Amino acid sequence: MSDEMTHFDGETAVDTGRAGKKDFGFAPIAFVLSLFAPLTYLTAMLATRTGYISYDLGFNTIALNYVPKMATVAMILSALSLLISLFKAPKTYGPWALCAVLVSGSVLAGYYAYELRLKSSPPIHEVATNWERPVTFSTKLIEARGPAAHVVEDAPYVGRNVAYEWAGQSLAAINAQTCPLASSVTGHTKDAEAVARILREQGYVVFGKSDWRVEATWEDPWWGNKSDIVVRLDPDKTDIRSVSREEAVDLGGNCQRVTALIARLKS
Repeated sequence: MSDEMTHFDGETAVDTGRAGKKDFGFAPIAFVLSLFAPLTYLTAMLATRTGYISYDLGFNTIALNYVPKMATVAMILSALSLLISLFKAPKTYGPWALCAVLVSGSVLAGYYAYELRLKSSPPIHEVATNWERPVTFSTKLIEARGPAAHVVEDAPYVGRNVAYEWAGQSLAAINAQTCPLASSVTGHTKDAEAVARILREQGYVVFGKSDWRVEATWEDPWWGNKSDIVVRLDPDKTDIRSVSREEAVDLGGNCQRVTALIARLKS
């Protein structure tokens, strides 16, 4: 009778997964560790968004450097815990290990997609509709951008040590290739008040305006990085320039904002 009870208890332990609890119970720990990377990312984003830390520290250092490394370590541990759980205690620890793999894998997949997009985008941070006669920012806006922001130049170009495909090219040439719709709006132009109203409707904060120029700032809702836009109102045409303050590569953001504004000005 004693032997039968012992045999029954052993089977019950195997079926419920209790037999490997001490040896293979680190699957829940692997799941908790897998959460460190996305939580660190969210914390860095919130701290950057609120101005508690700089964009360079929050995005370039923490988000782009530390978080992928954390996710890689978590992925290795998660995969190991999944492998062990499938053989030893699939019902008890399998779901924990699978969730850990999914969380870590999703983080790494996001970074892989970002890297692909980064490689396919030109290393620029501004777009303009007229490089023959560049649109200029006011002195007040240049000061508001701060000393750490990208310098606003009349004829910017990509350095030869940045990217082989785009090395040495002017932004005028790159804009023509990658943002062909960014061109002057010819014909009757809207007045400054109408342009300011359109900018506000598109989420900009208007910095200043005169009869011939309207300046505004766009702020990213996630990281809080800013881009400044200026609209020059000539009698026969309207030109636009949008320049990021801190982004090294805008991933097409300035092009999207300029072309969206052009569409509204033409409507």
